[in-house]
Amino acid sequence: MLAKKWGERMSVFIGTELNSTLRYLFDKRNSTAILATMDKENHPHTAPYNGIIACDPKHLRVAICKDNQTYSNIMESGNVAVALLEEGDIAVCIKGIAQVVRSYMDFDYNMAIIDIEINEVRKNNSSQFFVTQGIRTKYRSEQSLVEYRKLLYELSHT
Repeated sequence: MLAKKWGERMSVFIGTELNSTLRYLFDKRNSTAILATMDKENHPHTAPYNGIIACDPKHLRVAICKDNQTYSNIMESGNVAVALLEEGDIAVCIKGIAQVVRSYMDFDYNMAIIDIEINEVRKNNSSQFFVTQGIRTKYRSEQSLVEYRKLLYELSHT
């Protein structure tokens, strides 16, 4: 048996929708995911998002400020990838097509609600490392927590 190369990834297609573990991670709402898009010049762009939920096994929903590059890139092509790292050696890439569901939110008129229709989910674990935790954040203030809960409420009821 040949030894695995250092840094080799085990990218495995696991389906075209979220399994129960991934849905749970989005439903518990403390995961930070990295959203990747491409700009007009085909340069990659990534940004972390906390305001992201699983509507069902085939759809993610995310709140995005209309003034940022991610929103512009989605309006241009719609192609997105969502990277999620979480404890329990979870390392996945979720690919899909994004489109605007609502061009503004009641919570904040400067934000839009984006739906991502999932077309591929891949497990991307490393052969050398075990994922022990995901990206962790904390609220800057009590007001931030209150606003985040309002944002999630609107995302889940749209």
